[in-house]
Amino acid sequence: MKDASGPVKSFPLAEAAVRDFNGRQLPDFSDSEQTFRHITDGNLKQTALLFKLMGQPQLTNLLSTIGLPAVKLGLPGASWMVRKTVFPQFVGGVSLNDSLPTIERLHERGVTSILDYGAEAKNAAADFDVFTEEVKKAIHFSAENGAAVAAVVKITGLADDHMLEKLNASVPDLDGDLSNYPKLQNTIGRLEGICQLAAQHSVQVYIDAEESWLQNTIDALAALMMQRHNKEQVIVLHTYQLYRHDRLQLLKDSHQRALEYGYLLGAKLVRGAYMVKENARAADGNYPTPIQPSLEATHRDYNDAVRFCIDNVETVGFCIGSHNEESVRLTCELLRQKNLPANTPHAQFAQLYGMSDNLTFNLAAGGYNVSKYMVYGPVSEVLPYLVRRAQENTSVTGEMGRELKLIRTELERRRVG
Repeated sequence: MKDASGPVKSFPLAEAAVRDFNGRQLPDFSDSEQTFRHITDGNLKQTALLFKLMGQPQLTNLLSTIGLPAVKLGLPGASWMVRKTVFPQFVGGVSLNDSLPTIERLHERGVTSILDYGAEAKNAAADFDVFTEEVKKAIHFSAENGAAVAAVVKITGLADDHMLEKLNASVPDLDGDLSNYPKLQNTIGRLEGICQLAAQHSVQVYIDAEESWLQNTIDALAALMMQRHNKEQVIVLHTYQLYRHDRLQLLKDSHQRALEYGYLLGAKLVRGAYMVKENARAADGNYPTPIQPSLEATHRDYNDAVRFCIDNVETVGFCIGSHNEESVRLTCELLRQKNLPANTPHAQFAQLYGMSDNLTFNLAAGGYNVSKYMVYGPVSEVLPYLVRRAQENTSVTGEMGRELKLIRTELERRRVG
């Protein structure tokens, strides 16, 4: 993947296996045999047990209230317990080299990896430098190994979040004199070093979205990097959280800016991850929430964002970062309608490692560009990420419920008790 993109629409397919204009079949996401054919019976049973346990809210609460502090304090056995349970399901390894076997196994199935060092945000310059070097290592790793194609950047890993928040209301001209903003200059320097290295090696950089009170500053930094490095190909992709009611317009404005300044827009489309926090902060601060008024509004804007991207596919490289089966299905259908090949360079899909394998592997089997977000890092660093994965999936109607149902279907197909 040396470019990115993909689409969506607001109607269901009559058949999952409709042939596109190139003779391909659109993916059947209920195909459990294709989804799990690389997993042994024993490992599949272990995964089913893990997902069943994660469906118990009391166990998930135990992980966050006791497990997290225990690992942070270095209590005997705490890290070992995490590594033997949730860690291998959602994390590639404690380092890039440790993750390599997992990355290569995915690649054997036609799935590439987007490398995401899972450290939580910190606020010391030394920590920013460590994070910068970790991202650069991921870029070098991707340049040397075709199984990995991109690295993820969290701006809060490069910059003091207090600085990001302070500038959020009025971001200065990043092309102007920044001598009065030394921390911002340092942040741009770190980010430029990352993006310049990525451009040299034709490796992509995904800039994560974060909370709204930091996001305007992050938007400006992402636009600057795209302006500098997306002249010939999509190197930098910014993330648009469509659960915010203003992001569809920002996407359109970002595209207009790209046209005016002569660069390609890179856009990863997601629904979002901070809804509870955003609504609570808005209520406490007595200001209007940035979150959509309903789930239906989020779906509407997401689908409209994908339509917009594929309608401008010559100048937009985009990634469907979604676990929503309907959105992925609609993307495939819209590619078919536009008479675009499944592997069109500006169309990319991505799911988190350990989740929605039915989407990932059936897309890969259909010839689409698809990746796993491959989180890696020491247990103490990635545990907050693991807690979030568990917390957001405790509902039986949530992701784990769907995953467990598909696994049970495959175990039944294999007649494994």
